Amino acid sequence: AYASRGMTIIVTCIFIAISAILFQFIYEAQPTAFIDEIFHVPQAQKFCDGHFNEWDPKITTLPGMYIMSVFVLGPLTWLTGKGLCSLWVLRFFNVIYNTCNVLLCYLILKKLREKEKDNKEIEEDSIQWASLAIGFFPLLYFYSFLYYTEPGSTTVVLLAYLACINDYHRTAGVLGVVSILFRQTNIMWVVFMAGITVSEKLDDIDAVEKIQASPELKDKLARFFAKLLAAVVRYLLAVDHLLTIFNLIWPYLLVLCGFGGFVYLNQGLVVGDRSSHQAVLHLAQLLYFSGFTLVFSFPILVTKDKITSFWQMVQQRRNECLVSAAICCYILFSYSHEHPYLLADNRHYVFYVWRWFLGRTALRYFAVPVYMYSAWSINDSLSKKCTSLWKLVYFICVACLTAPQKLLEFRYFILPFVLFRLNVVQQTRTIIFLELLIYAVINALTVAIFLQKTFTWSDISEPQRIIW
Repeated sequence: AYASRGMTIIVTCIFIAISAILFQFIYEAQPTAFIDEIFHVPQAQKFCDGHFNEWDPKITTLPGMYIMSVFVLGPLTWLTGKGLCSLWVLRFFNVIYNTCNVLLCYLILKKLREKEKDNKEIEEDSIQWASLAIGFFPLLYFYSFLYYTEPGSTTVVLLAYLACINDYHRTAGVLGVVSILFRQTNIMWVVFMAGITVSEKLDDIDAVEKIQASPELKDKLARFFAKLLAAVVRYLLAVDHLLTIFNLIWPYLLVLCGFGGFVYLNQGLVVGDRSSHQAVLHLAQLLYFSGFTLVFSFPILVTKDKITSFWQMVQQRRNECLVSAAICCYILFSYSHEHPYLLADNRHYVFYVWRWFLGRTALRYFAVPVYMYSAWSINDSLSKKCTSLWKLVYFICVACLTAPQKLLEFRYFILPFVLFRLNVVQQTRTIIFLELLIYAVINALTVAIFLQKTFTWSDISEPQRIIW
């Protein structure tokens, strides 16, 4: 236990040291507010000055990030008599958040491994290195050097998830409210926690167990899910069972009702300027997410055994695979959208991905087999505790988070990816170290490009840089 605790401290210190060095390099290169920071930083500073009634209408998220900053910095400002809400300090909050994310991932992974039904020996050092890998996940890691909502939002959602899997559902509900104050779309992770709580309870029911264990039903996917849902409904119709479920998930239901009231009074999800945040049916986002996950979980999702198993599945189910491929092509043709921001802002990597690949009509269809393999591998890589109902809840939440967004923005994939990564089967040290190596290379490249590659816009005097 002492050795394990010591290793955890060492891993955390490594993370903090690397992050602090890179943070200073990035701050010195970009000592002024950049892209979305031009809205976030002045708003946080207004709150620090006590001007809570002043609000920039261009900001579309609730003020959770600013409130948290003031909650910490307000008392310190009062004690020292100095204004502490500088850009450097505000940005450093996200370094702290992301360090917390590493520790939270460690606690979550440890708890999830304890819940595994196969009772495999928990490899403590693998959990520690896996937590570090998630902390270095390139998108989450890079945004920890800027004053953006992503690191703090991730921290609160992970805290809520940790409370949920430890059966502290009231605490998880309260944290769910806090997470919504960072980003309104985090309501879907409240739904997710309610769903997996129900799933875990139903996992004890013999009828559901038998359906999930039946190989012949798994050959007929529609029939399988129909029978699974029928068993769930039969269970819920029993009053005693319904009361048991309600006693578990009422905190989440309360949050959902409160959020519904907010949406009704606000006449929508978005606060502030809604002109660029109109909901559409952008089903291609699900395909993009599967490709995104394949890239950043390459060592986990692409192995010799998985490729062999996928090919065997294709051989056995050719007709189903052809239909799936046709559906993917139809989605890319009919439900793919180009947001004006995507085409106008060359300061994000997604601009180049779209211009060189996804936006090219012919090329986008060549990726369909990759999307199909990735979706299959994602499903295959989730641990045994992730029942069919768990997977269904996760898929619905990811779909509701991404599909209504017209703008293709890789930041929207951060939490879906992190929660997937936390729930994959236990990986070997070799896989985790390969994952860390890939992340290290990507982070080194993105930081180097940010520091070295600059260009100018005609309407902005300061040099521009490229970020995720």
